[in-house]
Amino acid sequence: MANELKEISTGAEQTDLQGRQIAPALADIIEEIDSLFSDIQKESVRTIWRVGQLICSVRDKPETYLTDEQRSAHIDAEAVIISVFAPVYSVEHIRSAISIFEQYPEEGALNKLLSLRCPERPRWRLTTSHVQLLSQIPDLAQRQAVEKKCAEEAYTARALAHELHELRGKNKSGAGRPHEAPKGLKQQLQDLINHQQRFITRSTRLWLSEDKDNIYDEIVNTPASKINDAICESFDAIESNFDTLRELMDEHIGMCRKVRGRVFDKLDAASVESSAAAEDD
Repeated sequence: MANELKEISTGAEQTDLQGRQIAPALADIIEEIDSLFSDIQKESVRTIWRVGQLICSVRDKPETYLTDEQRSAHIDAEAVIISVFAPVYSVEHIRSAISIFEQYPEEGALNKLLSLRCPERPRWRLTTSHVQLLSQIPDLAQRQAVEKKCAEEAYTARALAHELHELRGKNKSGAGRPHEAPKGLKQQLQDLINHQQRFITRSTRLWLSEDKDNIYDEIVNTPASKINDAICESFDAIESNFDTLRELMDEHIGMCRKVRGRVFDKLDAASVESSAAAEDD
């Protein structure tokens, strides 16, 4: 953008979008900041692309990255990595890295994407949020058309999300989200495990920690004069939420017992019968 300003004015003071004058020295600073912001956006996208690349390399070569015991148990290498980082990063965030790499597997394609510019708004850049949204479009031709429109109109990430929402509406045929592959049973179970582990980890580390004062210790040790209405209302909400969680946990446990009785116990019984029949033969 600073280059444009310099071209507009030769030697004279330049103006910004509000008509204010910009001296050549300040224009140089603006140009450098613009370049730094551009570098930040590019490196952010390339970093998350690299994360996706690494996870996919592990997923596609379990014989290299999993132990014999893990392979025998049909452990998903991708799920192992996700479970490691689940306490810190959401499953959706990690999966977006995978999706970005899968949709732009060649670094050249990624660089081409990052080079997109809007002629009317030279400072506009694709951000990580833009690329995460674009990677949700499985059809190459449709994705490239949206990429072009995104650059031509200098979409914000929010505007792009709205564009995808409209596309989903046009492509919708019955229920479901056309830009998301349906999750298999194994992945749904792994997602539930990740959510459980994340809640347990956060509860232990942030709220029930014995290594430092936890939130309950802090409440107990707070002088009564500092317990105001807002704190009382918050604590009431906490108790209410935990009551709801307890009811949900009871329902989850009941469903688990029902599934075990109807499915897994029968599998165990069938396995015993099969073994007995084999011995008789």
